Amino acid sequence: MHCDDKRTLFVLKQGIEETWDLLRKSDFADENLVKKLNEEIQEYFEYKSASK
Repeated sequence: MHCDDKRTLFVLKQGIEETWDLLRKSDFADENLVKKLNEEIQEYFEYKSASK
């Protein structure tokens, strides 16, 4: 895996963690954050599998 790929995965992971924290603070009530989290997780795994 190239260092740019690792950096991109790191940034994507940070986005997931930030969205998760916001979702927890909203008591899991914000549906927009749920959708955003799902999209970020999907993007992370798609990028991860494509970069192998």
